[in-house]
Amino acid sequence: MKESLILVGTQWGDEGKGKIVDYFSQKFDAVCRFQGGHNAGHTIYSQNEKFVLHLVPSGIFYNHVQCFIGQGVILSLDSLLEEVNKLKERGINLEGKLRISRYCSLLLPIHATIDQLREDNKNSIGTTKRGIGPAYEDKTARRSIKVFDLEDQTNLKKKIESIVEYYNFQIVNIHNSKPVDASEMLVETQKAFDNLEKYFGDVTDTLEEIHNKGGNILYEGAQGTLLDVDYGTYPFVTSSNTLATSVGVGSGFPKSIYSNVLGVAKAYTTRVGAGPFPTELFDLEGEKIAELGNEFGATTGRPRRCGWLDLVALKYSAKLNNLSELCITKIDVLNNFENIKVCVDYEIEGKSTSYKSRNLHEVTPVYENFAGWQCELSAFKNFDSLPEPAKKFIYFIEDYVGVKISLISHSPERDGLIFR
Repeated sequence: MKESLILVGTQWGDEGKGKIVDYFSQKFDAVCRFQGGHNAGHTIYSQNEKFVLHLVPSGIFYNHVQCFIGQGVILSLDSLLEEVNKLKERGINLEGKLRISRYCSLLLPIHATIDQLREDNKNSIGTTKRGIGPAYEDKTARRSIKVFDLEDQTNLKKKIESIVEYYNFQIVNIHNSKPVDASEMLVETQKAFDNLEKYFGDVTDTLEEIHNKGGNILYEGAQGTLLDVDYGTYPFVTSSNTLATSVGVGSGFPKSIYSNVLGVAKAYTTRVGAGPFPTELFDLEGEKIAELGNEFGATTGRPRRCGWLDLVALKYSAKLNNLSELCITKIDVLNNFENIKVCVDYEIEGKSTSYKSRNLHEVTPVYENFAGWQCELSAFKNFDSLPEPAKKFIYFIEDYVGVKISLISHSPERDGLIFR
């Protein structure tokens, strides 16, 4: 039997997973998204065209790959329909390739409305304002609308009216804004579903069938470990479990947890939105990283906060995800730095502390300094030929984290990868 693989981000998202998922997708029989929603953005280049996928798995560009959206994903029908239409307009065939779980909870337009109203200066945690949090709230509170609810018009009408009544009370009385029209949202939701209905079905049985026939499955994670709702920098986190261990629940296929796990990390660290960031830079070096790395969110376009690579946090992520291997991306962004730093410890008042410190806002990073390689790494085709400073940098990360670095992305190009 071929080996399946879980691919996860190990930082605060934006680790360059899109390129890595795209590369691996062609080698698998199926690709499955298992958590998050359309707040994720994986940038893919296919036939020299740029695609930003928010919900559809990256394997959609390969004819032999079946693509699944598992029940752990919060589903915006409007966003999904827009994405499907764009793919079809560019000649991407979705027929018989895309299957979405009927057990997905829906993200409705009113979720985005309440998210935007909440995300004010007094209550800002830096969300994408797309309604992910409120939609997950409904799921946990057991008032969520599932895809299968759309198959029963009478029941659907009652559920939408109930959710709209619940949120309109907040919209009007707390946020002093205009209420949402339940009947209009019902019509829009049903219309979107009618255009997408053929893509919904049972994901669990199909994944099991692929697995039992010896096929290999790539499980595509969104966001990053440090944004996990339970293990991340709470409350400045997303609303789902982003760890590899959540794949069994999110995909609906429990055997997925026995897959290998590849973690993806940048050669430096970035973060979007509010929350602690021990290695964040507020100087010219930080600006240089942001400029060279083109650090703007694929989903929101917001500038990312930039800092040196945080190995304390990365080691924490490696442990939580039980990583089999590690991929380092965007190492080329550091090509022209004379000196490069990596964080190897945190201190509070001169005393060493762990990543799990409740005072993460207050820690001072302790750095190890490295000489830069100061050349274009894209010219090198294998690891042994890399300049010694670059190899020393990679070896140090590997030794500190305790996980083999099997893949390095050393240029923006699709094939700019070095394997070890």
